[in-house]
Amino acid sequence: MKISHNWLKNYIDLEAEPEEVKEKLTMLGLEVESVEYLGEKYKNFYVGEVLEVNKHPNADKLTVCKVNVGKDVLQIICGAPNVAVGQKVPVALVGAIIPRNQHDPEGKPFVLTRAKIRGVESYGMICSEYELGLGEDKEGIMVLDESAKVGQPLAEYFGLDDVVYDISITPNRPDCLSHIGIARELAVVFGLKLKKPEVKLIESERKVTDFASVEIVDYINCPRYSARVVLNVKVEPSPQWLQNYLRLVGLRPINNIVDITNFVLYEVGHPLHAFDYDKLTGHKIVVKCANDGEVFITLDGKARTLRSDTLMICDAEKPVAIAGVMGGLNSEITDETRNVLIESAYFNPISIRRTSKFLGLSTDASYRFERGADPNAVIWAVDRAAQLMAEIAGGEVLKGVIDVYPVKIEPRIVKLRFSRLNSIIGMEIPRDKVVEILEGLEIEVLNVDDDSVKVRVPTFRPDIEREIDLVEEVARVYGYDKIPDKMSSVVHFSTEKAKVDFNEVVRERLIGAGFKEVVTNSMLDEEVASLFSDNFVKVLNPLSREMSALRPSLIPSALDVVRHNFGYGIRDLKFFEIGRVFGVGLAGDDVSSLVGNYVEKEHLLILMTGRAEPLSYDLKERNFDIYDLKGEIERLFKSVFLENYRFIYYSNNRSALAELEIGVEIDGKYAGKLFKVGDVLLKRFDVQADIFIAEIDLNLMSKGSRIESRHYVELPRYPSVYRDLAFVVDESVPVGELEKAIKEKAGGLLKSIYLFDIYRGEKIGEGKKSVAFSLEIVSGQKTLTDEEVNALMREIVSYVEGRTGGKLRGF
Repeated sequence: MKISHNWLKNYIDLEAEPEEVKEKLTMLGLEVESVEYLGEKYKNFYVGEVLEVNKHPNADKLTVCKVNVGKDVLQIICGAPNVAVGQKVPVALVGAIIPRNQHDPEGKPFVLTRAKIRGVESYGMICSEYELGLGEDKEGIMVLDESAKVGQPLAEYFGLDDVVYDISITPNRPDCLSHIGIARELAVVFGLKLKKPEVKLIESERKVTDFASVEIVDYINCPRYSARVVLNVKVEPSPQWLQNYLRLVGLRPINNIVDITNFVLYEVGHPLHAFDYDKLTGHKIVVKCANDGEVFITLDGKARTLRSDTLMICDAEKPVAIAGVMGGLNSEITDETRNVLIESAYFNPISIRRTSKFLGLSTDASYRFERGADPNAVIWAVDRAAQLMAEIAGGEVLKGVIDVYPVKIEPRIVKLRFSRLNSIIGMEIPRDKVVEILEGLEIEVLNVDDDSVKVRVPTFRPDIEREIDLVEEVARVYGYDKIPDKMSSVVHFSTEKAKVDFNEVVRERLIGAGFKEVVTNSMLDEEVASLFSDNFVKVLNPLSREMSALRPSLIPSALDVVRHNFGYGIRDLKFFEIGRVFGVGLAGDDVSSLVGNYVEKEHLLILMTGRAEPLSYDLKERNFDIYDLKGEIERLFKSVFLENYRFIYYSNNRSALAELEIGVEIDGKYAGKLFKVGDVLLKRFDVQADIFIAEIDLNLMSKGSRIESRHYVELPRYPSVYRDLAFVVDESVPVGELEKAIKEKAGGLLKSIYLFDIYRGEKIGEGKKSVAFSLEIVSGQKTLTDEEVNALMREIVSYVEGRTGGKLRGF
């Protein structure tokens, strides 16, 4: 939000320097992101007059101009097609910093130097509005008004000898989205009086109700709609002062009628819209929702497909504007417009935000409406616009205002107890000071007694609802820096041993293993959600298509993270996420995970892609594979004392979304999977790489973990013995069945087991695979002899062969 220092002076007698203003605004909770001194920005820019225009001797598209800049007449090479003798133009002298370079893709500024262009010297530059940073027109030079004074500094001519604050306004403070709103804040901290413009209208005898009417069909989304009619206006460029103000806040002047609505928007913060009255069929306004699939062309010339919940402003036959967002091309103000209908309304913030997000169309109007405009500023805003139109465009303001406002939105009554205020702040603020602060913020004080103050909160402050909100207002204006620091004298003792936070333990283990944590949005496009589940949860009133469902899996969000990083050239990634996933409740779901008829679970996702090791002269480059991911899962399980798990090695891909899929069981229940991302997902998320993902149910991990009952285990006194076993089995036999059988027979002597090879080929026959494990055998009682180990191996082999129908290979 751009705010002009000089514009603020219209509403308060501001004598403070810009740096002090910046400090006060920051202390009030209004973060000033930057302060721009425009006078410095336009140093070495002047108003010039073109005296001669001659053809360049060596270039067909260039001209050699003689330009009077007051102190001197300069020779300047110009490539603009619209340059002509007698024009008043903005001229940059050598040494000026051109704000935007139209030949640079990013428009970066540059320092103007003396140059020889095709053999002819050039001692300056005639600028376009784009190069000056005052608009987007690059096609030709900017032509100034004939009244411009030759040699006048350009900053002075444009009223740009000013300071502009770029303020970050939080969503709860729509009252600060205007110059009057910021002036109000500064007035109360500097002890100044706020001076609002006095609106005095000279109305004709003809009644507005004889010329127009308003009907609201949807009162929920449009609680109030007001309109005035101004006849016989003359549409032309705005006076220089009005153009200057708009340029200060980054707006491009269009014509006097449109510029007035934009001026009032930035003055008081209430959006307005001007319709060409003669283009409104029946001279009637109807506020209602669009038909589903209806197409509407907005002012920017784009065709917008509407939904049945899109609120529209219509005339007697057709839509003429998207309510609170943008007007229509079919009712815009043009040079031929003679009569104007001014709209000033209050729209439901939820409706405007929904429409803006759905259409992907954000405007100054929608930005304010979706945060909550003031429903009771409607009349002041429309009267102010009508007054300015009469003064600037010479219009006739019809008598009266059409105001459809069936259910008035009343200000809140809130009580503030002095004892509560002092208790929370930690010091006593004099009661008269409290009253002074509240009245300075234009909060009406109704009653003050020894214990409390009762106030009526204006409707331009929707963020003040409760007593605590008034405490915050008093504290921030009084000054947090004036509140003394105090050490708390309260000591809290824990009454019970804190339960281990399993999620935090998982985080620590993974971060310690070199993974980074990500946090992503729980909502996504329902088209994407349908790839992962048929039972995903749809959002009834989505803000946008990209947020139309609750995620049934963490995988799509993770792939979005990968795509984002790939876009920045970061292709080596190891990260995890702990987050909630959602679904529609089904028979067999764990009751503890049900919320109403929906399932809500916590999942862990781990993703690896890219190089497995940093580049090094003594290491061969290697990328991650599925077994790197499996190893990380095993290390994680071991570190959280999760022992009763197994991996299920599927012989075929179970889904088109995954390759090399390995299932995970914990305590005999399916807990998740790890896999290589398949081509379908790679194409859908526009990434090309070998990406390996694991997604596991954290609830089952937590239940299976023995981390809270862990105890000291003595280090083995006796040496371990290592043996490798390879079994040839049918392709249909899961690898996990082999691993489970080995564990069952080896019992307590098996310290660890590791799958190190799966082989398929002619040597073992078609439809077969060889699966090889490395076993670590150790006894806690004695050193095992070769005979004892070999006997154990024979028992294991016999048991596995009997369970799986496989045969030992190479024992």
